[in-house]
Amino acid sequence: MEWIVIGGILVFVMVVGVQAELKKQKEQKEKAEQYNSLINFERQALLSAPDRMTLQPLDPGDYRYRPVGKENLIAIQENASAFELKSSGNYRTSGASISIPIVKGVRYRVGAGRIASEKSWQVTATGRLLITDKAVVFESPEKNDRITWGQIADVELMVDGFRIAKRTGSPKTFVVNSPDPKFAAVLELMLMRVD
Repeated sequence: MEWIVIGGILVFVMVVGVQAELKKQKEQKEKAEQYNSLINFERQALLSAPDRMTLQPLDPGDYRYRPVGKENLIAIQENASAFELKSSGNYRTSGASISIPIVKGVRYRVGAGRIASEKSWQVTATGRLLITDKAVVFESPEKNDRITWGQIADVELMVDGFRIAKRTGSPKTFVVNSPDPKFAAVLELMLMRVD
């Protein structure tokens, strides 16, 4: 009788867990659809003709930005964090080995195996993203990064950030607390302009 009760409890817990996961997925899908519709609205507002974008440059002095050459500041996304896949400091080993004690504190090891460092996504800097007519710029007290439009292969818009794929090297991932749909639309349209 106890096993039937325990089994019933386990099934109930599993059903509740699955329902909670389905609800969470539904909420994420709705959030993504709402964000996408806001981006589409902003995109349409920026397009004066089917293939022409009208943008009013921002005053760089108002945002304490020093443009390069005759660069125009177009959009800003505050509170952006740069994420990188970095070593967590932990190591994982696999394989077989034998350790033979020779003298106190000294061992002879024989075997084959592999040691790999574990990696995880970590915040490397927190600052802001800027879009200019020449580049996408990340500014922070920890580090600055500038990716010219010619270096950008693709841009992935996510509900919580942006992934910028470069033509060479690893992509840059930026996460934001509250993404600005206008910033996302400008980023996407500027990439289309360059292609």
